[in-house]
Parts: sequence; structure tokens; C-alpha cells
Amino acid sequence: MANTYFARLWLGRLTFFAAAWLVLALGLVPLGFTPRFIPAPDLLLGLGFAFMLRRPDFLPVWLVALVFFLSDILLMRPPGLWTAIIVLAMEFSRNQEHRLRELAFPFEWAFVGAIMFLVMIANRLILSLLIVPQAGFGTLALHFMTSILAYPLVVLFAYVVLRLHKVTPREAVSFGGRT
Repeated sequence: MANTYFARLWLGRLTFFAAAWLVLALGLVPLGFTPRFIPAPDLLLGLGFAFMLRRPDFLPVWLVALVFFLSDILLMRPPGLWTAIIVLAMEFSRNQEHRLRELAFPFEWAFVGAIMFLVMIANRLILSLLIVPQAGFGTLALHFMTSILAYPLVVLFAYVVLRLHKVTPREAVSFGGRT
């Protein structure tokens, strides 16, 4: 019993890492040489929330920090700032997961949207205080909207392709979570 749980746990962690690596790799591939009007959604953030609100045992803090720090490096953002904000947001989501477990998807979508909004605003405020050049607020708003609109597709991908389902209260007790 314990061996199958640990095998599933590490398989889930490896699945998240592989999916995150795929999202990052596809984001770095140049698909066109003309600038786009609408910014691409933050699929990695959506994937992180999809995993955190379905299987929080698959996402320890160190894995979240590692994946998002790698994304900071690869996407040439200030190293560590986005990672720190995301780690705080993911840990807050981990603490709220038991409340969202039995609710319908629109409530989860609204919760994730609110957290994404706060994360993006916090990042923008900190970069503004440090006088770091940034894109305009309209671009940030479009990025936020595309990320929120892409979240159901990310959850559908996680459910259909990655076979990620919400944790049941019985499973939550087995890995030390709340019921």
C-alpha cells in the first residue's frame, strides 16, 4: 500500500515537471516573427493551480520553487521575484484546497482568477517600486484575461490527458491533508 502511494506520488510529481517543461519549451519556440496583439496566456501558472487544487500532494514547495525559478531564468524575468510570489500564492491555495474540493468548477475558476490577479498586481507593484521597465498596464490586463480564459482548457488538459482528478476526502486523510 505504502509503496504504491509513493510510486503514485513521485509519478505525479514527474508528470507535473514534464508538463511544465513542455509548456516552457513550447513557449520558447518562435511560432512567428510578427508581434501579436494579444499576449499568450500564462499556461504554467494555470497548470500549477490545476495541480495544486486537485492533487496538492503532488506539488511540494521545492518543486513549485524549482519549476518557477527555471521559468524565471528561461523567460528572462528578474530571478526569484515571480517565484517567491508564486510560492506564496500556491501555499495559500494549498491551505484553501479543502474548501474548494466539493465546489463546482466556476467557484474554483473565480478563486484562481482572483489569485492570478493578485499575483500579477503584486509582481507589477514590486517591479514598479524597484524602477524596473515594464510593459503597459493594458498588456498586463490582456495577459491576465487570456490566462483566466485559458484556465478551463488547462484543467481539461490536466483531466483528460494527465488523468488528474480532485482528491477525495479519504485520499486527503491518507497523505495528511484536511478532510
